[in-house]
Amino acid sequence: MSLKRRREPVSVDIQAVEVYEDLANENEEIRLKAAQTLLTKVSSEKSPSLEALQKVLKRLFRGLSSSRKAARLGFSVALTEFLRQHCLSDRTDRSVLEVAAVINVLEEQTRAPAGVSGQEERDHYLGRLFGAEAIIKSGILSLPGPPLAQWERVLNLIFELAKKKSWLREECGWVLCAALNDSNTMNTTYVEVLFEKLHLSGLAKTPEGVGLWIAAMQAYPNVKYPKHVWHHGDPLHRKERTSLARILKETSTNHDTEGTPKKTSQRGSWTSRLHFSWDVVFKALLQERPKQLAFSDLWTEAVDSELLLLSKLTNTIQRSNVSKDGLFAAASSDERKYWGFLLFQKYVQILPIASFGTILGPNVLRCMVNQLASAQRYLHRIAEKSLRAIHSRIDQDPQITSLVIERFIANGYANFDHVTKTKTIEKLLNQANLQSMEDIIPMFLQLIDCPNAQDDKGASATRQLLSDYLVSLVRSTPSPSERNLVSAKYHRCMSAITTMLTKHAYFEVITDVNDVSKSPVPPISSGSRGVFKTRLISCLSYLMVKSDNASYYPYNVVNTIRLYETQTDMYTPLMSFDKESDVAELLRKGWKTIDKLHKDEQSADPARTDYLRAFQLLYTLTILQIYNGDADAVSIIDELQSCSKALFASKSPIDRGKASETLVEIILSLVSKPSLLFKRLARQVFTVYTSAVNGNGLDSMIMVLETKETIAGQQEIFEQEDSDGDSDIVMSDVEEVDGETSDAGSSVDGQLQDDNSDAVDDELAEFDAKLAQALGTRRMDEGLAADKEESSDEDMDDDQMEALDEHLETVFRESKKLTSKKNEKKEAKEAIILFKSRVLELLEIYIKQQYLNPQALSIILPILSLVRKTSNKQISEKARNITRDYLKLYKLKDRLNASVPPEEAKLLLEDVHKEAMKEGSNAHANACSQASLLLTKIYISNGGDLSEVLSQYAATQLAFMTESDCHVRTSFFSDWLNWCTSARKALAVQ
Repeated sequence: MSLKRRREPVSVDIQAVEVYEDLANENEEIRLKAAQTLLTKVSSEKSPSLEALQKVLKRLFRGLSSSRKAARLGFSVALTEFLRQHCLSDRTDRSVLEVAAVINVLEEQTRAPAGVSGQEERDHYLGRLFGAEAIIKSGILSLPGPPLAQWERVLNLIFELAKKKSWLREECGWVLCAALNDSNTMNTTYVEVLFEKLHLSGLAKTPEGVGLWIAAMQAYPNVKYPKHVWHHGDPLHRKERTSLARILKETSTNHDTEGTPKKTSQRGSWTSRLHFSWDVVFKALLQERPKQLAFSDLWTEAVDSELLLLSKLTNTIQRSNVSKDGLFAAASSDERKYWGFLLFQKYVQILPIASFGTILGPNVLRCMVNQLASAQRYLHRIAEKSLRAIHSRIDQDPQITSLVIERFIANGYANFDHVTKTKTIEKLLNQANLQSMEDIIPMFLQLIDCPNAQDDKGASATRQLLSDYLVSLVRSTPSPSERNLVSAKYHRCMSAITTMLTKHAYFEVITDVNDVSKSPVPPISSGSRGVFKTRLISCLSYLMVKSDNASYYPYNVVNTIRLYETQTDMYTPLMSFDKESDVAELLRKGWKTIDKLHKDEQSADPARTDYLRAFQLLYTLTILQIYNGDADAVSIIDELQSCSKALFASKSPIDRGKASETLVEIILSLVSKPSLLFKRLARQVFTVYTSAVNGNGLDSMIMVLETKETIAGQQEIFEQEDSDGDSDIVMSDVEEVDGETSDAGSSVDGQLQDDNSDAVDDELAEFDAKLAQALGTRRMDEGLAADKEESSDEDMDDDQMEALDEHLETVFRESKKLTSKKNEKKEAKEAIILFKSRVLELLEIYIKQQYLNPQALSIILPILSLVRKTSNKQISEKARNITRDYLKLYKLKDRLNASVPPEEAKLLLEDVHKEAMKEGSNAHANACSQASLLLTKIYISNGGDLSEVLSQYAATQLAFMTESDCHVRTSFFSDWLNWCTSARKALAVQ
């Protein structure tokens, strides 16, 4: 029986094993530290033997073929530095590696054995490529010692890999391209050899070949390149546009050495990464040279395939004649479109402004629209990213906003936001600066005149869309005072918008036979004119707030109307008045008054200017409403005539008081309409004239607050004389302004649901009962029919069936009336609540300016009563805020600006305490507490005795303890004690 031979002990270098293990670590710091440890161990200072160096060299090359973790990255870094240290020609010791020996080791260690798996073969090929890259990067091939043959051996290895494995071809090209860009590793002879090998391998007309050729031409312009490959030896020559585009898209044909065409294999599989040659080519095209292909030409040929150009002279779309198989072509696959989006995202950030419009071609935008239209599309996310790239570029260069919008519209995507369910164009308009606006506005105005639509319906839709964009421009553009902009430029842009809207809203342009371009094509429809009217109202409502002079733009609008009325050879007014009619007479007086106010404003002192501008604003907008067909505006202009005379000319206090009351009534008539323009107009005028408001004017406002939120209340406070045309205009204005009535409307809807739910249930129950009685059945919750014979219609004759039909008609007719009545109740309540909300806003202005006026005390009790009675939370909150602001504004050291007996404040304090005892909400209790503290301060600061206030609070607390119908809240007393604590010091000083 033979014994097994014992194994001889093998010494293992544990430290070396750990170093090689760390070279494959996924952490870059660990890899670099391991490489440093290895290089230090075999450094020349330690005089390693040639055998030791060869052992390390073999191990490093073998590690490049490992697919474990990040082995190729770590081993390639270590190998590059190792070769730099131990292949230098100036070394005198024997421990120097020969370049030829290094290449021999590379070939030996990365040669795939026969019969290995596909993955192992792939690892060996990658290891060979990484090894060749390390040799090139180390710079040992460019030293004086090694012959040119070693450079050729490395090139042969790389080109052999590129031809043998198509999936490695791009990486091979990238390695050589990086070498060309590093002048330390190359000289002209090496470059010439490289391109000779490139041409002989048949890879010159591939994406890799193009990238190498262009990179070499930029780094080594004096090198002699192979002939008969490109026109004049330049792949960027104008005549190479088509072939270059096909090569980049990897659909090209190559040529062998005899010039015979042959098919070049494509990359092994699609990758989501762009080929490096795209970047090399396009960056080179941005550096314009004589006879060089233009960036725009190659982009449209290779990427967009087709370019639409909008002729500003003829307003027609022209198509350029280019290829139809670009990355964004309709027939392109999603993978190729993905490449197109990657290119778009890259060059939208760096492309010069002069060439920027090129990349926004029709196929790019068509593909973007299609992918953005649904989140389920394959390229939806990258399309969104491309859209964000556009906005990012505009943030850097706002001046290109007009160019981007022009490209959208020129390619037929004026409705881009609607189709893609985004706010792209609206956001672009928000990003526009004044310089861009000077280009955008004329473009929009020209397209409104000639929208290039196929029919009238399409033209109307385009005009409405463009007018909406103009409103967005007005709304989003900051006023000159907000950003220190050039005032003249801002006013020029805004005036161009209002002038165009005015022209098409109120006039018909007479066609000039000699110059048809001045006439809208197709003609403006009546529907479009209505749109222009409402958009003009919306623009004025925003410009009133943005402008330092609120009357500036309304005055320009009505002055434009007056000017165009005189130009009868060019414009026909859509609304004209008989010269002898009362309306025409009122308009003449109105124009005269406006001219006088405008003239006086120029020379008036600053204190009087605001009053003149406020009245000018009232006059101009009232005249505008006359042209809008508002019958009430005629009576308002008459009232303004008498009101302005009394306020500016009369010295009689009685006349001025009556004029003030009239002015308040006019303001109330304006805020009663759900229009943002009228709301802002009323606020502007009321802010100026608060000091002129007397007690009767406040009573008129209080009467609105005391109105019931019902149909009866609506009939009591509103005059039901509005015409249909006026109603349409007002409602359109409301719809145009986002959020104007949404808060009130949503609150009303919520309250109506709660308040009317029981009534609706009762109505439904009544309807079900009538319907069951007519059919002779029972409701489902009352059980099934007792007998089939009772519910069957087989026993009914024709007369009975006719009677049943009539009965059913009556039941459904009554049900329809009930539904109509319910809607009428809801609309009435909404109207009253909106009116009250506007009046409360006016009272808030009054309190902020006139809190020392004794007249302001008259609104306290009505405010408290409103908080208690209203069913709308928004109204309650606004009313409570008035008492809160009043309390904050009035200080203990203040005194009313007119003598008021303290007894009046004391009586009002008693009434407030009685109001507090009534049952109400928490908001009501809080408002009563604030009002009580306010009156306490007013009473004490105007000579009242603190002990009287203490007695009043004591009486209220006694009622709270002894009377069951006293509903005052405990917070009423805690607020009082807190105020006493804070006011103690001030009262002690007094």
